[in-house]
Amino acid sequence: MARIPLLTAADANDSNRDVLQRDVNIYYALGHVPGAARGFSQMGLWLRFDSALDTRLRELAILTVGYVERAAYEWAHHIELGYQFGVTDADIERLIAELEGAETDLEPVAKHVIAAAREVTQDGAMSDATWDALFPEFGREKMIELTAAIAFYCAIVRVLKTLQVELEPDVQQFIDRWPLPAN
Repeated sequence: MARIPLLTAADANDSNRDVLQRDVNIYYALGHVPGAARGFSQMGLWLRFDSALDTRLRELAILTVGYVERAAYEWAHHIELGYQFGVTDADIERLIAELEGAETDLEPVAKHVIAAAREVTQDGAMSDATWDALFPEFGREKMIELTAAIAFYCAIVRVLKTLQVELEPDVQQFIDRWPLPAN
């Protein structure tokens, strides 16, 4: 059960109407503080539509954050979004295997992106080895964008888990298909 009540479209007023137009529970929770909701939305939309990162690799990084943190909301939503940005069922299977320590046939850049997301999520920073493996492929701009994306979704997960934002019923199917292991 959520720690705070979720707003509904009926709660929209001049200060929060724009953020409550996004029909997901995170915005119904953050809508209590419209400025925070707008800030989160703006960063998320920039990452999704304006970032130079490869969209599939970005989604693999976000999925890694969700999996490592056992954050069902993030995991389910980004499986759904990942499909729209080139992530396949095979990618999800391989991502899980990578995170559980198995060797996979994912391409090296994807393995390094997953490692980067795991390291930043668990340790607060990317290792020199992972940075050095990605930098020749990504360069300065994309390395900053990757780091910002991972850090942003780490923040999102912490907000979701602290506020105990509940998963919407229509995305439960992704948890049912790709369950997270117990903590």
